[in-house]
Amino acid sequence: MKNTGRLGALALAALLALHPGTPASAYKADTLRSGMRGEAVRQMQQALISLGYLGGTADGIFGTHTENAVKKFQRASSLKADGLAGSQTLTLLYKKAGTSSGSSSSSSSSSSASSGSQSASASSGSSSGSSSSGSSSSLFGGNYTTLRLGSTGSRVTVLQRQLISLGHLSGSADGKFGKLTAQAVKSFQKSAGLTADGLAGKKTLQALEKKINSSGSSSSSGSSSSSSGSSGSSSSSGSSESSGSTASQSTSSGTASSSATASGPSGATVRLLHWYNDVKPGLRNGQTLLIYEPSSGQSWNLRIFSSGRHCDAEPRTAEDTAALLKAFGGENTWSQKAVYVKLPSGAWTIGATHSMPHESQSIRDNNFNGHLCVHFLRDMKEAEEMDPKYGVANQQTIRAFWKRLTGETISN
Repeated sequence: MKNTGRLGALALAALLALHPGTPASAYKADTLRSGMRGEAVRQMQQALISLGYLGGTADGIFGTHTENAVKKFQRASSLKADGLAGSQTLTLLYKKAGTSSGSSSSSSSSSSASSGSQSASASSGSSSGSSSSGSSSSLFGGNYTTLRLGSTGSRVTVLQRQLISLGHLSGSADGKFGKLTAQAVKSFQKSAGLTADGLAGKKTLQALEKKINSSGSSSSSGSSSSSSGSSGSSSSSGSSESSGSTASQSTSSGTASSSATASGPSGATVRLLHWYNDVKPGLRNGQTLLIYEPSSGQSWNLRIFSSGRHCDAEPRTAEDTAALLKAFGGENTWSQKAVYVKLPSGAWTIGATHSMPHESQSIRDNNFNGHLCVHFLRDMKEAEEMDPKYGVANQQTIRAFWKRLTGETISN
C-alpha cells in the first residue's frame, strides 16, 4: 500500500511538471488530458469535430491539437480554458454534441505520450481530431435554435465553417454572426430554395447539414501519407480519405464518373497537403483528380499527365472541359483560382489551377488543345528560387484561400 501511494504521488508530480500552473485537485480520475490514449479520448474527439472544434481522424490520441480544441470549446462555453477535459467539460461537450460519452472512461486511456504527428484540417488550428462518420449529420448537435445577426459562439463558428467550405462565405470563422455571415446565409438559402431572410433557423440549419452530408463529408478511411516539418503546420501526417463527392473514382485506372453530379467537400475533411511530401509521391500518370471550384460550384475530372514542380493534367472529357471553362467565366486564362482537389487516394486538399491549354496532350477528344497545371502547397522559399513568378503566384493563391478557410497563416 505504501508503494502504491508513493507511485501515485510520483505520477501526480509528473503531471504537475507538465502543467506547472494547474492545481493538483484538477487531476481527477475521470479527467482526460494531454498524453492520454484510448476510447474515451476518441469519443471526446468525435464530439469536438461534430461541433467544429477539431478536424482529421479520431485517433484516440490526446495530442497538442486535441488539447487546443478542448481549450477552444471551454472558452466558447465560458469554462476555464485549461485543456483538461474533466467531468464538467465532458458533460457539456456531449450535451452540445447530442451524443453520449459511452461507457469508456479516461481510466482506460493510456498515459503514454502522443506520437506528435498531427494532420492539418480546414477547421481553424485543429488537427489530430476526428472526422467521424456521422459527425456531419449532426453539425449542430440537434440544436436548431435560430442564429441571427449578433449571435456568437461555437454554433456560429460551425455555421461559418460550412458556409466557407461551400463557397458562400469568405474570411475566417470567428464565431460572430455579422453582416457578411448574414449575406452568406442568404446566399445559401437561395441555393437551397429557402426564404432568403438571413436567419439561420431550423430549416436552414438542417438544409446545411443535408448539403454537407451529400458532399460525402462523413466518410473517412484514414489513409496516411508522410509529413515533413519543412511544410510547417499545414502539412499532413495522415490524409483522411473522404468520399467528398458523388462522382466515383478508381485509384488504379483513374476513371471517374461524370463530373456533373460531383460536389465539394466539407471543410472538416480538407487537408492542406504538401506537394513534395504528401501529394506527389502518391500520384501516377493516368490517375484522376477531381476538382471542385467553390465560387462557381463547378466540378471536373482531370487525368494526370506528368508531374514535376507541379502536376500537369488534362480534362478527361469534353464535359469536364465545359465545366472547367464555366468555372473560369467561359474563357481560357492563366489567372489561377484556388480549388479543392480530391486525390486518387480519396483525400481532399487545396490547390490552384487555371484554364489555359498549352503544349502537349494525350487526350484528343476533350475539346482542350493541350494540358493545364495544378499547383499544390510548396515551401515558399523553394518556390521563389525555382518558380519566382507564376509558381509564387499560385502559392500565394493557395495560402490566401487557406487563410480565408481556417484563419491560419502559413508562414513558410
